Amino acid sequence: MWKNHAEEDNLQKSGSKLTLPALSDSKSLPFNRAQPQRDQALKMDDLFFSMWGSNISQVPLAIHNTMGHLKSRHIEVSHWQAYIYEAIQQVEREIACLEQMKEMAERCLQERRLYSQLMRDCVALSSGLCSAGLRQDQVFIKLKKEEQLSNESGEVLQKKIFILLDKLSSLKTIHSQLVMDFQDKVEAIKLTSRCITFEEETPCSRLLPAPLKSIHVSYEEWLSHCQSLKLTADNLVKDSSSWRGNLQFLLANQKNSHERQRCSTGESLRRKIHDLTKINDKLNMERQSINHEISDLTKGAQRLANYIHNCECRLHQTTHLLDFLNQRPRFELCLDHPHNYLTLERHDLAAMVAGLQLVLQRSQ
Repeated sequence: MWKNHAEEDNLQKSGSKLTLPALSDSKSLPFNRAQPQRDQALKMDDLFFSMWGSNISQVPLAIHNTMGHLKSRHIEVSHWQAYIYEAIQQVEREIACLEQMKEMAERCLQERRLYSQLMRDCVALSSGLCSAGLRQDQVFIKLKKEEQLSNESGEVLQKKIFILLDKLSSLKTIHSQLVMDFQDKVEAIKLTSRCITFEEETPCSRLLPAPLKSIHVSYEEWLSHCQSLKLTADNLVKDSSSWRGNLQFLLANQKNSHERQRCSTGESLRRKIHDLTKINDKLNMERQSINHEISDLTKGAQRLANYIHNCECRLHQTTHLLDFLNQRPRFELCLDHPHNYLTLERHDLAAMVAGLQLVLQRSQ
């Protein structure tokens, strides 16, 4: 006994420490050992208890503290698992919203391009119909302005789609990181639960453990990683949601601007159609009046032609009669009344035919 105390004093003075052996209960001790070995074990137990005294009571407390740390760690990782799961849900919802917004923006861009091509054709048609002096026509100006508006809105929308694709890629990247971290936490919780519920005398306890990983991170690094990952996801979702609202506002403004410009162009077109309709009606009335006048002139020319024909026939007949009278012999060939009247009639008929020919030419 004094020897044991002396050894204990020497050990305390030298400052050396003893490592605790693995404790075993009575169930794990074999009963078929030889008697000398049992006596040696009893001597070692006496030495152990004599050296440590009351310090052996700290072992259950250390085990209790270890279990408490494991349970606290289990709760903390579970909380962060819930946070990461919530972040995954938010990111997935935002990705779905961005996908819908992408389809909407691409559809709007396609409509803008088709409408811009239509306006380009309308401007080209209007430019072909108008002369250089009529390029200040309101319809031409409105069509040109609408074409320019369609081109500008299409360029802006194309840039917004590029930004949308970049944000969508960032969200998908952080989503992959969140899913990976979530799976790691699921595995960590499973392993921590296994440590909490670990029992020595189980088939699982006899399995060889997996090789230890040489790379460890500090608790501060782990906590910073979790906070940074969730903060990055929250910021990306917040930024994407705000940017998506701005894009919706932009699409609504573009739609309203195009609608106003289209209404203005439509009003100019309706006004020009009204003016052209009035001019067309006036031209139709003038054409109808000219057609009536042409018809009257044609009928008059026909009557003149018939009258000229009658006059020519009468002139031919008068000329024949005068030729017959001029065949009278000697003193019978005198300037009597028949000869004078036939001569005067032939002169009048010839003058009338000449005058009527001039009138007919003018009417034609």
